[in-house]
Amino acid sequence: MNKYREAIHNNIDELISFRHELHRHPEPSLKEFETTERICRELDKAGITYRKMQPTGISGDIRGTKGDSDHIVLIRSDMDALEVLEQTGLDFASENVGYMHACGHDNHMTCLLGAVKYLNAHKEEFNGTVRFVFQPAEEVAAGSKLMIEQGVMENVDRAVGMHISPIFPLGQISAMEGECWAACDRFKITVHGKSSHGATPHVGRDALLCASAIVLNLQPIISREADPNTAAVVTVGSILSGSRFNIVAGDAVMEGTSRTFSREFHKELPEKMRRVIEHTAMAYDCTAELDFEVLTDVLYCDPETTKIGLASAAKVVGEDMSVSCGPQMVAEDFCFYTNHAKSVFFNLGARVEDDSKVFPLHSDHAVFDDRALEVGASVFVQTAVDLLDSLA
Repeated sequence: MNKYREAIHNNIDELISFRHELHRHPEPSLKEFETTERICRELDKAGITYRKMQPTGISGDIRGTKGDSDHIVLIRSDMDALEVLEQTGLDFASENVGYMHACGHDNHMTCLLGAVKYLNAHKEEFNGTVRFVFQPAEEVAAGSKLMIEQGVMENVDRAVGMHISPIFPLGQISAMEGECWAACDRFKITVHGKSSHGATPHVGRDALLCASAIVLNLQPIISREADPNTAAVVTVGSILSGSRFNIVAGDAVMEGTSRTFSREFHKELPEKMRRVIEHTAMAYDCTAELDFEVLTDVLYCDPETTKIGLASAAKVVGEDMSVSCGPQMVAEDFCFYTNHAKSVFFNLGARVEDDSKVFPLHSDHAVFDDRALEVGASVFVQTAVDLLDSLA
């Protein structure tokens, strides 16, 4: 067994207990106060120096003694939970009703803590500095920006992130070179018409009819204006319009999301949508405006850093369990770290054996196999050490 994995495996019960405690006490974005304190207590017990971030979160440096390298590799976990009512039936299910670690961030924190404890206890094994970041507010795409504003990317040469998956095989590590996680946006479209009696629609301006046309007209942006080789999505997820069955709606509000792997198309998309929205509204004698919010950029993994990362993972899980994967249309605010340093972002498989209990991320039934924890922690350590060696 890989030496890092063996050492972390010897403390696996402690890690599992820590993860279960975090899972019982999930906290929403930017309110991870007790989560921060809980991690700080663990760092204090291990004698690890750190800095509390604002309003929540933690960062610290562990300098190796193997040499005198000034290079820095960052390893990061997110911390926040989702507004989900847990339905797993686990004996360590959420006690904070209405919130759940349905995206697995309790696992991420545990993997990072295990790696940090090992690195701090074995500084003689690496040359350079490992910077660790427990980051808040990934779910609202705000946390990484806050951490970067507070200096966590200063002088960082390489960055390593990881996301657990309840769908991928237990213990599998995968990653992809290039654009691997999508840019993600949130938009709101407001249509203004004129209300009237349903029996006399000609004296009104039907905002609901106009909104329906806008939904349909947005789709050709993807099918006719995006390069067919570039995956992109525009999804209108909700429409709120109308007050009664026999009244023509005077207003309509739509909300949705857009995704793409193309940074160029991502920049062009708001104006393309605005053109379609405004001209469609004009055709229905209504007016409409678009409120477009960029949440994340495209997550780009540096090819050479990814190759090193997958080779590092293979040392932990074996060649057959360290694999290249395809792009994912989901989003991650780790993307903003990748704009500052060459990076690799791993997927960590944590599928449970009982197929009836396999649910995707964000599900109120999502569960994760605890045996993935030692894999994630060991891959963090191995990758950080190997990247520092490659830079020395």
